[in-house]
Amino acid sequence: MNSFVHRFFVFLLLSIGLLSIIVIMARNAEYYMLPDEERPFHPRYDQLKPSGNESHGYGIIGSAMIIIGVVTYSSRKRIRAFNQIGKIKYFLEFHIFLCLFGPLLIMYHTTFKFGGIVAVSFWSMAAVAMSGIVGRYLYVQIPKGIQGNELDIKELELSNDELKRQLMEQFGLDEIDIKKIDALAASQSQQSDSLISLLLFFIIGDITVRHRVKKIIHHLHGHEVDPSMAAKVVAVAGERIKLLRRIQFLEKLKYYFHYWHVIHLPFSMIMFIILFVHVGVAIAFGYTWVF
Repeated sequence: MNSFVHRFFVFLLLSIGLLSIIVIMARNAEYYMLPDEERPFHPRYDQLKPSGNESHGYGIIGSAMIIIGVVTYSSRKRIRAFNQIGKIKYFLEFHIFLCLFGPLLIMYHTTFKFGGIVAVSFWSMAAVAMSGIVGRYLYVQIPKGIQGNELDIKELELSNDELKRQLMEQFGLDEIDIKKIDALAASQSQQSDSLISLLLFFIIGDITVRHRVKKIIHHLHGHEVDPSMAAKVVAVAGERIKLLRRIQFLEKLKYYFHYWHVIHLPFSMIMFIILFVHVGVAIAFGYTWVF
């Protein structure tokens, strides 16, 4: 899958998901905004109550999305026979899409009423979704190869040397220029090892790196960089900065990513246990949707 097809696929998924959520809300907003005691008098109450055909369907589809998202990604990640089936980052993106939009559909199923044991499942689901966003960002910061496998420090150093060679041989930069660029990768606050500090360091760096690299290139003295080549210099320099930052914090990233599972996995297990209990009880009481 080339980059254009990949971007289009992600855009298509997000568009379908967001459009579906917006349409459902626009269609049923009047009902969702009513106080609990007035909802039974709404003309579409039989369809929109949690056991109604429409809301029940949202719950089934949302639950199916979460289960499919977890099973496909976990299988690709843990079963060796599936190692050659696409890049793992594509499976992760599909997993994130299903496990973000699935819970939103489940919210429509509950009609925004959370109580009893279902509330435990819902807030566990919310914790899983939020921790998944943080985990995804940490995962992106850990350098990987073409197939999405994590790279070791030697492979990173080789990539870094290649970027340095490109900057010096193709664009005529010298060691002083390289040091100026590399300085952008240095942490300004290495005294703090907290997860928040690490996330802020990468987030702020991702936002500002392009502007800072352009500024450095603009002020490089003694070099005549053709304007048509300037964008390539910026791109290569930006890649080197990102790589240096990731090398610098590689062990911390892996450390926090490991402990992220300590939060993500237990909440996931609680969510699934209560989900299956909820489904079992619903079926036992005859709430089998349209079947």
